[in-house]
Amino acid sequence: MMRWLLRLHDGLTRLTFWGATLCVAYLTLVTSWEVFGRYVLATPSDWAPDTAAIAFALVSFLAVPMLTWKHGHASMTFIVDAAPVPVALWMRRLTLCVGAVACGLCAWYGGIETLRQIESGVMVVAVTPIPKWIVSGAIVYGLGSAALYFLRHLASTFIAPAATETEEAEWTGT
Repeated sequence: MMRWLLRLHDGLTRLTFWGATLCVAYLTLVTSWEVFGRYVLATPSDWAPDTAAIAFALVSFLAVPMLTWKHGHASMTFIVDAAPVPVALWMRRLTLCVGAVACGLCAWYGGIETLRQIESGVMVVAVTPIPKWIVSGAIVYGLGSAALYFLRHLASTFIAPAATETEEAEWTGT
C-alpha cells in the first residue's frame, strides 16, 4: 500500500510539473501576443497581464514538489558538508524536519484560507475576474507536497546504509 501511495505522489508531481511547463509556454505565448498587440496593432489586451500574473504563480507552486523531490530546492550545505559524518547526518535530519514543518504549516493555513476564498467567491483584484482560490490552491498543493517530500527524504536517512538502492529510491522517489 505504501509503495502505491508513494508512486501516486510521484505521478502527481510529474503531472503538475508538466502543468508548470505548460504555464511557461502560456506565458511565452501571451507575452508575445501582448507585445505584438500593443506595439504593432496598437490594441493592448485587458486579460493578458492578469492571466500572466496567475500563470507566474502557478509555474512556481506547481514546480515546487518536483524541485523538492529531486533536491533542487535552495540549500546551503557548506557547513553540513564540512561537519563530521554523524553530525552532518543529524544536521540534515534537522533541516528536513524544519522544511517539512514549515511547508506543512503554511499549507495547512493556506488550505483554510483557500476554503474561505471558495466559500466567499473571492476574486483576484484585476481587470479580468479570476477566482483567487486557483492561486491559493496551487500554493497549498505545492507546499503540502513539498512537506511530504521533506518527510520522505527524512525517512530515507534512517534506512540502514546496507539497504539496497531500490529500497531507498522508493522512499525518496529518486
